[in-house]
Amino acid sequence: MELTFTKDELLRSIQILQGVAAGRNTMPILSNVLVRAADNRIEMSATDLEVAIRIVVPGMIFQEGAVTVSARKLGEVVRELPPEEIKFTTTENHRVEIACGAGVYKIIGLSDDEFPEIESIRGGFFTVEAEVLRSMILKTEFAASTEETRYFLNGVYLCLTGEKTEVVATDGRRLAVATSDALMPVPEEATGVILPLKAVREIMRTFEASTELKISLLENQIVFSDDESTLASRLVDGEYPKYDQIIPKDHENRITVNVENLLSATRRVALLANPKTFSIRFDIQTDQIAVSSKAPDVGEAYETVGIDGGGGGLEVAFDARFLIDALSHIQTQEVLIEFKDALSAAVLKPVGEDNHLCLIMPMRLES
Repeated sequence: MELTFTKDELLRSIQILQGVAAGRNTMPILSNVLVRAADNRIEMSATDLEVAIRIVVPGMIFQEGAVTVSARKLGEVVRELPPEEIKFTTTENHRVEIACGAGVYKIIGLSDDEFPEIESIRGGFFTVEAEVLRSMILKTEFAASTEETRYFLNGVYLCLTGEKTEVVATDGRRLAVATSDALMPVPEEATGVILPLKAVREIMRTFEASTELKISLLENQIVFSDDESTLASRLVDGEYPKYDQIIPKDHENRITVNVENLLSATRRVALLANPKTFSIRFDIQTDQIAVSSKAPDVGEAYETVGIDGGGGGLEVAFDARFLIDALSHIQTQEVLIEFKDALSAAVLKPVGEDNHLCLIMPMRLES
């Protein structure tokens, strides 16, 4: 095999694939990327058997072929090369030779025979605007659980119905939901699948510049594809919680507040919160929120933020980290916060958008 690339194109592809190629694995070939040149097309692929990515890489083909080579070593070498044309060739015993400028670098590779096959879009598929999907993921994935005990929460839930598409994430103490119009073509019946967090994050990297994506649901996998890249992922096996049942429908208190003002105050007050609980207190008054924290071994903080619509007389405590995460992912200038009482969940809704909400469970008020 004999190929040539520009440094920028080759390095960009390797950097995407390195997030998938397994660093340590009982199967050495899973630490490698597959480079295949055939039918006037150069493709590079990587997988850890949970998530797999295949990318078309711009380049010139002088001789077709295929080989696998260490993702880490290939990335390290290409990263340090000068911004000149890179010549990529294979020699005997699957060795890869990289020539650039005055340097020649040889890496021991492996045959492509045992490299796992990566699924492609097939059968019926849906299409979605890539920017819409990226936005929905950005607004939700922060709320997914990273604890292994509840594995079915270690991802985001993609719910497809004839009326709408929802992306949902929760760890049991907070919830984020983003909604858009139904994917096209409309699915015949409601479908819900759980995408692992690793796949979700790789979707954001792999398709960061895409305009439209095709989505194909297979028996236990989901495949995303545009004209240049394909990402296939195993689905998380489990039943997702009935999240719509925990969103409060009646609220006695509604306040509107500037997102940046509340976010900044929360960050500052949280600096002196109890490092074990990160608990901060909201004292909701008529025209302001008093945000405070107190920790015996740290200190205390107090700051007020102006609001609209405050009824006064409500005190509630939150995990500052959860509140900061939620406010950081709200993309409007103001947020509507709905409360019932100090023991019920608070719902945050961007003012002017009806396709996004965050829910945070309160903490016990400390005396």
